[in-house]
Amino acid sequence: MKTTLLFIDKLHFNKKRTILVILLCTTALTVWKYDLINDTTHPLVLFVRRQANNVQYYAGKSSIYFNVKVEYDFVAFKKKPGWHFVVFPCHYICRQYSADVTVRFTTNASGIIGADAVFFTTGPMELEEWEALHRYRSPGQVWIFTTQEPAAIIPDFLPPKVYRYNTYNWSFTFHSTSDIHGAYGWYTPHDKPRSNTRGMNWYQIKPKFACWISSRHCEGLVWDRTKFVKDLNKFIPIDMYGVCGNATISRNRDIAKGVLKKYKFHVSLENSCCSEYLSEKVWNALQTWESVPIVLGGTKEEYDKYMPPHSYIHADDYKSMEELANYILVVGRNESLYNSYFDWRNIGTVQQQSLNDRFPVFQQGACKVVEKFEQHKRSPIRKSFDPYGPHWFGSCYRCGEHSWIQDYNFWGKRLLYSKSWEDNRTLYWM
Repeated sequence: MKTTLLFIDKLHFNKKRTILVILLCTTALTVWKYDLINDTTHPLVLFVRRQANNVQYYAGKSSIYFNVKVEYDFVAFKKKPGWHFVVFPCHYICRQYSADVTVRFTTNASGIIGADAVFFTTGPMELEEWEALHRYRSPGQVWIFTTQEPAAIIPDFLPPKVYRYNTYNWSFTFHSTSDIHGAYGWYTPHDKPRSNTRGMNWYQIKPKFACWISSRHCEGLVWDRTKFVKDLNKFIPIDMYGVCGNATISRNRDIAKGVLKKYKFHVSLENSCCSEYLSEKVWNALQTWESVPIVLGGTKEEYDKYMPPHSYIHADDYKSMEELANYILVVGRNESLYNSYFDWRNIGTVQQQSLNDRFPVFQQGACKVVEKFEQHKRSPIRKSFDPYGPHWFGSCYRCGEHSWIQDYNFWGKRLLYSKSWEDNRTLYWM
């Protein structure tokens, strides 16, 4: 009888795991040599199956399979404030890669010793802390720059110049150039156009005009969007919910959704203007509240690229606040024109990504990191992510091309760095 031995290695290599592989291969060859393939009670077969529960055994008529599981140890360095509900350490299984994952948390530089990857999500960190982290960095350890915030407002964990090019290996952000992509949402065209089977008259089912929801950064970070909304409210009716407004809304998600779906327009302004930063605000407006978002944040080209066609109103398309407001009023009072902003639903669909997919401390996010490791397990990880580069810190710009919008920028016409901007992590506003 011809017997074939197949050993499936799914390990990220290090010395300990290499020894295990050699040991298991040797044992498997012994099983093959003495024709023990069908004897699942033999001590040698049982030995392979007992190795730290890391081996899955499959026996067929002419083959034996040993599927060695991966064990990954990830560390989140410092806890992002929004992760108060995460109980560390977290234990996940990524079945596609037969991987067992542990995600732990530390505030001490020495706590990263031995980890396969370290997630950096928040700061601030001083030079001494960076030096300690690099001292404790294990050989082959991957450092991942992880955030869902735009570059302009989170300089806290940018490394100083001396460590600029040898700190981060990968990025895990919303930007399409990220090594691990965590977009807030996306639009997918249908293969074939579909008729409006719901027979929906969107205009008639939305009796209220416009609203804005904001409870963070009311004073503004890069531009004064609160003042922008209040000025727009002088021309069109806007209900302002949250801490930044004057109205309250239920914390019950279903009740809030019922209220917000009654509005024709949602003012969906980002806290800063950085490349491809299209946050949950626009995707909530399109998918959850089924309305027309009034947007400003990314460039018009980026909204055109990532959002459904003719689905939003971009503030920078207009020469003045009055012109923008007048167009919104025209759309909001014209049934057929308003309904045309929903025609895209016949040719495509939008999908939001949950926190689970956008952060590596949750299962789906952790499994995305595992997938990246698996792609690199046959070759060294040499890639370096430059957080100061053109796809991140260098991608932020003034809000608006028209001067009337630029007047809302706190820092005037341009975002500049000091001449020695690489020597520090501080933004200089001109």
